[in-house]
Amino acid sequence: MKYSQCSATISQPCIGRTLFPSAPTHQPTNGFHSRPAIPSSNLVDYFPVNGDGLRLSWAHAANSRAKLTHALRGEELMIEADVSLAETTRYPVPIMAHPPLNVSDMTLEDWLVDVVRSNSGKGIKLDFKSTRVVEPAFRVLARHVDYIKGPLVLNADILPGPNKPTASPVDIWTFLILCKTRFPKAIISIGWTTLVDEMSIKTGYTRDMVDHMASLVKEYNLSQPLTFAVNASLLKYSICELQRLLFQVPNSTLTVWAHPHEFESNLTLHDLILIRKSFSMGSVFYDMPSDVLNQFRVEVYNN
Repeated sequence: MKYSQCSATISQPCIGRTLFPSAPTHQPTNGFHSRPAIPSSNLVDYFPVNGDGLRLSWAHAANSRAKLTHALRGEELMIEADVSLAETTRYPVPIMAHPPLNVSDMTLEDWLVDVVRSNSGKGIKLDFKSTRVVEPAFRVLARHVDYIKGPLVLNADILPGPNKPTASPVDIWTFLILCKTRFPKAIISIGWTTLVDEMSIKTGYTRDMVDHMASLVKEYNLSQPLTFAVNASLLKYSICELQRLLFQVPNSTLTVWAHPHEFESNLTLHDLILIRKSFSMGSVFYDMPSDVLNQFRVEVYNN
């Protein structure tokens, strides 16, 4: 029995539809591991990357149908996309868009249906851009999660970051409690709101910031896999603080990200090499532009 046809639209939100056949019993044959009953603590356990987070490749901002199709057919192991709330109609609907954009040719429902139909075994990372989108998006995700073969990473910025960013953090209780109760096999990715430009970077993550994050892990008794999303331009100023965070939260990892424009002024390959040397190779992932990662890998593996 094939996965049912479904195409959600903004004018006709999907609420409580039954889309699924009986739970699949076969294992994927593409060489990837399906999500285990007890979640792994590390993404490198899912893919053949020899325990090295630098070998994990990413497709970024797959927020349109064309970009998702390209990512599903490409060689990247992880697909990252942003989830926002379209509030231009009577029924607000989770869509795939990064603010300030509030339109998209794909709802979250469409996006997940395409991922499941692809049977690719690739991992997906969903970045929730506001508190308001979390609950409706999680309702949609709950209808599909058992049919996603690769690892699932749920990301939100839940604390204010350095340099007084203007973006509001996602509500801590809403995100963490819903992740725990609804998706206990998912990897939780949490970080800080970020303001990065040449004039704004004055400091990195402070000790108080990382201690606050570590205290939340204990307060909410987070036992499922954890990765902390950190910006590379800020991390290079606060390596000791993030080493402290990984020490306080055993088996956690870092997902280091950067925008392309940061490499024009704030970041160099030397900075990335310093970051790599400061942490174990299996505890850091690099969610960055592919051309930068290719240069980084050449520099690392050829030397």
